[in-house]
Amino acid sequence: MNEMTLSRRGALKATAAAAAALVLPVEAPAQQLPNDGLFAPAEPPARIGAPKAYIRIAADGRATIFSPTSETGQGTHTGHAMIFAEELGLPLDRITVEVGQPGPDFRRIQGNEMNSGGSLGTRYWYAPFRKVAAQAREMLVAAAAQRLGVPAGELRTAEGRVVHTASNRSLGFGELVEAAMALPVPENPTLKPEGEHRLLRQPTQRLDVPPKVRGAAKYGSDVTLPNMVYAVVKLSPVFRGELDSFDKASIASIPGIIDVVPLPSGVAVVANSTWAAMRGAKAINVRFKPTPHDGMDSETFSARMREGLGRPGHVNKNDGDIDAVFASAARVVEATYEVPYLAHACMETDNCTARINADGSVELWLPTQHQDFVQGAVSRVLGVPRERITVNTTWAGGGFGRRYGWGAAEHAAAVAKAVGRPVKLIWTREDDLGQGYYRPAQVARMRAALDASGKVIGFHFKASGPGTGTDLRPYTIRNDFDPTSVQSVADTRYRFGAFRTEYVRVDGPPIPWIWRAVGSTQCGYFVECFLDEVAQAAGKDPLALRRELLAHDARALNVVNTAAEKGGWGTPLAPGRHRGIAYVESYGSLVAEVAEVSVTNGAVRVHKVTVAIDCGEFVNPETIAQQAEGGVVMGLSAALHEGIVMKNGRAENTNFDSYTPMRIAEAPVVETHIIRSGQTIGGVGEPPLPPAAPAMVNAIFAATGKRVRTLPVDRTDLRT
Repeated sequence: MNEMTLSRRGALKATAAAAAALVLPVEAPAQQLPNDGLFAPAEPPARIGAPKAYIRIAADGRATIFSPTSETGQGTHTGHAMIFAEELGLPLDRITVEVGQPGPDFRRIQGNEMNSGGSLGTRYWYAPFRKVAAQAREMLVAAAAQRLGVPAGELRTAEGRVVHTASNRSLGFGELVEAAMALPVPENPTLKPEGEHRLLRQPTQRLDVPPKVRGAAKYGSDVTLPNMVYAVVKLSPVFRGELDSFDKASIASIPGIIDVVPLPSGVAVVANSTWAAMRGAKAINVRFKPTPHDGMDSETFSARMREGLGRPGHVNKNDGDIDAVFASAARVVEATYEVPYLAHACMETDNCTARINADGSVELWLPTQHQDFVQGAVSRVLGVPRERITVNTTWAGGGFGRRYGWGAAEHAAAVAKAVGRPVKLIWTREDDLGQGYYRPAQVARMRAALDASGKVIGFHFKASGPGTGTDLRPYTIRNDFDPTSVQSVADTRYRFGAFRTEYVRVDGPPIPWIWRAVGSTQCGYFVECFLDEVAQAAGKDPLALRRELLAHDARALNVVNTAAEKGGWGTPLAPGRHRGIAYVESYGSLVAEVAEVSVTNGAVRVHKVTVAIDCGEFVNPETIAQQAEGGVVMGLSAALHEGIVMKNGRAENTNFDSYTPMRIAEAPVVETHIIRSGQTIGGVGEPPLPPAAPAMVNAIFAATGKRVRTLPVDRTDLRT
């Protein structure tokens, strides 16, 4: 028998040379989400399944771990492998990680979905996977005890073997797997104590880095199948535009064209090569139906959002008599901030390869963050039961929330059905950036009430703009309130005295979508920059104000103080350099950052960002450092340069010549300090991003005396 399944019944090292990860001396609840009727899984919500759902041990002792989480470069698969390796006593290099198929064992209880988001990949599965691995270990030990005729208590596991030290005998996992399958599963296995850990919380190179460096990694764009054709879509340039008509004859002269398949929002040109399909998609004559927003531009929509601030909104937090507090305040500070729509700008554009088999079953290969959404969408398009659709999740060239979408999967399935052959379908860069799926634009007006001593005694936060759930999860919006509009504000640890958060929904033409750290990105910028304005009005140091507002919370105060100390707050700087600080809590983790910035002839240069993160328990400090670096760079990039410009109902900037993420020469040194607080495990992929923009913008004010209240920074004249 070449491979046995262990079963039961019942249950790049951080690449920036100057960066450092230093460890200094929750299970946070996931957001409860109801099911969408269209995409609702057929099975009931998952509990932790049998070990056979997550681990397969072959006869040679190698193990395959089946992960519920997609690998988009965040390092989750390495973390999952480390957990199993530690509890099993199996070398890390003998573990392979694959993404499992949609099903109850891979769906989180919250939302009943198999997806990768909310920085939950490690924090949600950390405790369950430790238990599953411990169950597997105890089953292997029990099988070895029977084989060796010794008590199980005399055995231990190491290097993929069960060892009896007293008799110097051992058996490999592969030799024991079949016998272990027949044994009962221990309901409450004993986890390895901290003192015996050799891998967890040690810096560990990610498993996906070597194949990526060698060029051996397989992304969705790399999939090839026998008899496959290629398709490239041409979609309406106007947001939410629909197909009217197309002229297939207009591309008849292009060699290699096979067919043109109509789609609700455009067409797919099918050819015998990607290049031919691209040429056809660029050249084909297509007409789209008019939309109500054909003339919409960014300035008009900005005015609509600002107008919304004048209307009553949904109040979701209302502590104290805020009206009375403001009426009696010695001073009121007020400011309005604004952020634009943001694209995810993944290096790999949306794509999917689809094959419809002779028996009617369907196979998909694609980079996705939401297997259930993909499976449900293709089921709807083809009329095929969900259980007949296999979702093969490839590595993704970037995710950031964009891969929650199912558009490419729907298109690939429709084309495969139309042409009767397997098809690899891709979106062009222009469609990938121009179709929406944006972090929403938003404005926020904030007011702070101060007493005669400069103490904050009231705070009113009011946001206006689209909600992220409008298209993705419309059932999460009730009373026109989208909870992400006040994310990291309504639940802040700051104590403001009287406190109100409010939101006015103003929908725009683009499809709003989740973007790395979701509402915490804009809300962190709004609040943390405004607090610097409050500090100035009160005559206080920005750090001192935050210490006052967090004086009751030792954990948060420690994070802020650590960032300030390690970032050199209050110490001399090189000429022309200035510092800014920001603190944001999101996804179960507390993060404070200090940015060191210079501004020369209006041009901003971020030299260094110091990150202090308390994510409670953790698995791999190397991954935390990498995610801090990536989060900081992405946050700075968005704040400095990025923003979709709307004109005539469409995006004007649809490629990297006009939508310009930060280049490598602009990247700062990022120094990460990990605080191991002993709290339950928090997220890592998203929390380092929100503080980056306000820390930089606050440093810009220190350098220039100018407040940047509208992003991106590039659109503000900072010349002094």
